[in-house]
Amino acid sequence: MLSKFLNTKTLIILLVILGGIYLITKLTEKEDRTFRSEMVTIDSADVTKIIISPKLGSDGQEVIITKTGYEWKLESEGKTYKADPSSIKNVLAELMRMKSERVAAVDESKWNEYEVSDSTGTRIQLFKNKKMIADLYVGKFDYSQPKGPQNPYQQNRGKMSTYVRPAEDKAVYVVDGFIKMSIQPSVNAYRDKTLFASNKDDLTKITFNYSTYDNFVLSKEEGKWFLNGVPTDSIKTADYLNKLARVTSSNFIDEIEPFSHSPAFQVKIEGNNILPVELKAFPADTTNKFVITSSRVPDAKYSGLKAGLFDRIFVDRSEFFPDEEE
Repeated sequence: MLSKFLNTKTLIILLVILGGIYLITKLTEKEDRTFRSEMVTIDSADVTKIIISPKLGSDGQEVIITKTGYEWKLESEGKTYKADPSSIKNVLAELMRMKSERVAAVDESKWNEYEVSDSTGTRIQLFKNKKMIADLYVGKFDYSQPKGPQNPYQQNRGKMSTYVRPAEDKAVYVVDGFIKMSIQPSVNAYRDKTLFASNKDDLTKITFNYSTYDNFVLSKEEGKWFLNGVPTDSIKTADYLNKLARVTSSNFIDEIEPFSHSPAFQVKIEGNNILPVELKAFPADTTNKFVITSSRVPDAKYSGLKAGLFDRIFVDRSEFFPDEEE
């Protein structure tokens, strides 16, 4: 009788254990189905088009980024622009990098709060030719203060997070980082910002053509620089060439019309292993002083005043000679 009781008790215990294992297994399966560790699971080399759409009611612009061959082009509000390949590469890298840390919500009740609904989120769609291969909403940014005691001799960084929802998923995920900093519904974020770039040692000739000043030519002969045949100061010339070797600006002013269609200042840059590039300055309003254009980026106009762009390019001949002693 005692043996029979023990067998029955043992059987009940085994059934409870098996039931617990079954329940844990089911809960784990449910959690696995809910949790999504990677937001985008594609090969970035397959992407031929990216559409970035702003949230409803914002002042952002829908940006269409299309790959043709090895080149990317931009479209927005009916206009096309030359793209900055590094900016597009950064977008794709950011998307591939996104890993979810936790689930913030499991249904649509929190979509508006986390700004991941179709009207409150920034939508990002990726295509391989005509087939959409990824679709997600990037939402609210969150920052939390660093935990633990603060070190006065060390910078204590907090935690930056972004709420993200795949379009086909009801769940909202938290991913590390400030995603909207590198993925923005603004065409200017992806435009080519480089007016000129080259190794300064490849430069051989720079022609300055100014409507209000005498013209002059800076040329390199046997490794030395001359201005209209006169040897220049090597240090001052090197300073200018270092500035000219990479000229960039993010201050686009496409809406500004210059006062004249004839440039007041022109600089033509020539050298080895580079195509000649012409930089021009057209008189404009007091906010910009000049509209600057580059033959390298023919669809762009840049502010001459902001960030000192005009002064960096268009210099007087005295820039290349020693300062006169008083």
